[in-house]
Amino acid sequence: MKEARKRRSRAAWIVAALAMSIGADSTAVAIDVCGNDFCAINARPAETCSTCPEDCGPCPEPPPPPPEFSDLKDPSDGLAGRLAAPNIKVPFEATGRSSFGQERRFASHLSIAVDPATSSRVYIAWADLPGGVPPYTLHVRRSDNRGLTWTADLITVTNAANPALAVNNAGKVAFLYQQNTPIGVPLENQKWQTHVRRSANLGATWDDLVLANTPASQPVAATMPYLGDYVQIQAVGKDFYGIFSASNVPDLAHFPSGVVYQRRADFNTHELKNTAGTAVVAPSIDPFFFRLTEP
Repeated sequence: MKEARKRRSRAAWIVAALAMSIGADSTAVAIDVCGNDFCAINARPAETCSTCPEDCGPCPEPPPPPPEFSDLKDPSDGLAGRLAAPNIKVPFEATGRSSFGQERRFASHLSIAVDPATSSRVYIAWADLPGGVPPYTLHVRRSDNRGLTWTADLITVTNAANPALAVNNAGKVAFLYQQNTPIGVPLENQKWQTHVRRSANLGATWDDLVLANTPASQPVAATMPYLGDYVQIQAVGKDFYGIFSASNVPDLAHFPSGVVYQRRADFNTHELKNTAGTAVVAPSIDPFFFRLTEP
């Protein structure tokens, strides 16, 4: 048994030496040495197994992680993080408002996106009540130094919610949101418009693509949230993929960019049907998926 152990130990040392020699520069390449009669005290990364053989002692403890955001502090209070928009008022409402398309105004309306080609460039979006009074307003800002400083608003959208940002591999930023319009009219005349705005020049100018222009009064809200507290957009290479929720009344006029339903619907009579197509179904809120193909 002792001879066999010696042979195994020698083999382990040879394996360890070979593995270390692969990265024979200023940093050694760590291998899983626990159980092989060898403890790499200075291994990089640190040894992560729980125990080592008795003849080489316990494995070293990994170093503690660095404090979060330790390199980014705000000069106003010295606390971690950086203030991009101080002194704003964000409401927390559990119930919907008829003046806001039956939707509530809530503090989950935040988004952040990093430029995959330039990691120092970051975009943020949020919703607030400017000066503490309506209308609920979306803001987008940009940092070119990893959050150290921020631009003024690149774009603002009034009476809107659900911001979402994404940046493709060409540095083009997309801003998805939902706007209740027009302001101040009765609920039956309001629309929820879902927009995608894109900018290829760091937010200096934006195009505008309307994905949906749906009635804010159909269906009648049964619970909160009405449309939902979030939408999402994601860049995959140069293209953008996204999802949002909206009223599913089947009317092509509600979808200026076109739509395909995966449920039974009559776009002539503007009626939804049950699975068998034999009965009319009341309108509801459905998720809608889209893809934007960039040139």
